[in-house]
Amino acid sequence: MNSKVELSADEFFEQWLEHCSNDDQRAINDFVFYRYFWISWTKFLTTGGDKENPKWVHWTDADPPLIKSYLASGIESRANGDTKISVITERRYWRLLERVYDYAVERGLVAENPAAGIADKEKPPSEDPKGAILSPVVWEQCFKILREGSEDAVGLKAIDIRNRALLLVLFELGLTSAEIRALTVESFVDGGAGKGASIRITSGGVNQLRTMVVSAEVRSAIKSWLQVKATAGKHALAPALFSSQTGKPMTDENLLVLVRAHLLAASRAAGQKDPVRAGPQIVRNTRLVQWMWSGMPQPDVALRAGLKNVRGLLHLRQHLPDGPRLELAREASRKDDEPLRPVLQRLA
Repeated sequence: MNSKVELSADEFFEQWLEHCSNDDQRAINDFVFYRYFWISWTKFLTTGGDKENPKWVHWTDADPPLIKSYLASGIESRANGDTKISVITERRYWRLLERVYDYAVERGLVAENPAAGIADKEKPPSEDPKGAILSPVVWEQCFKILREGSEDAVGLKAIDIRNRALLLVLFELGLTSAEIRALTVESFVDGGAGKGASIRITSGGVNQLRTMVVSAEVRSAIKSWLQVKATAGKHALAPALFSSQTGKPMTDENLLVLVRAHLLAASRAAGQKDPVRAGPQIVRNTRLVQWMWSGMPQPDVALRAGLKNVRGLLHLRQHLPDGPRLELAREASRKDDEPLRPVLQRLA
């Protein structure tokens, strides 16, 4: 152990959380998951990964083999307490350990990052680039959960009202994580009674700049959130439409935790296995596939998705019937890589 390190594992971790909460690029605002993750790691350290011959390991003495052992057998699922976890969860824990120990290196508390020391071929694999989608029954259950009790907001916390509005926007429009997080209060345009409402996406490239009409359900959810947000502490002063509890925009990690919890709850309520992916991207993929299944022309789907052209839909072709799949393959194989027309109109 580094004799200069007097910080306990928990003391160091709280300092890391505070450090991250002040990081505009990678801020952490919801500490529940991260503390659970750290407790899981420190619990593993109490035995050194060997319950038969336990040997306590100080957090600064962790090495790559110990990290590998933890990823292989030390992670406990929050859902049911067993140790069977997905490859995605395994990689996520590895990335978190890498991030935490990067800070320890920066502070001079450890000489090298043990999570970064694992050979590339032994690191948990990254997600399969092929586009995964949700099953129809899970997709419907996601909406059912969002609609249950929506008429009676009495007793709901501000964060619950925000989460419902955010999830409805994500599921209806299929926005990217970055687009969701970049929305501001001004992005929501309410035309008033009888005129509908829309959301303007103003960040990104040519075809990412677009205005998308939203349903009455989404309009109502956003208006409910804005009414609460106006008097909800730091939310009130935040320009972000879906602000965090610190008043800053939500981070990728905040959004992933929220969407993942919703997808897992919907899957289990529907009596289905957990989805192979559980983040904003699988929601976006499912929405794009549903538009294509409905008969919407593929160029129009690409425009709604903010894509340069239909080549951006190729990763979803395996979910399409023969006709649309072959049509997409033909369009994507053309040498002409010109972008589709810029989107300045409202997309209904």
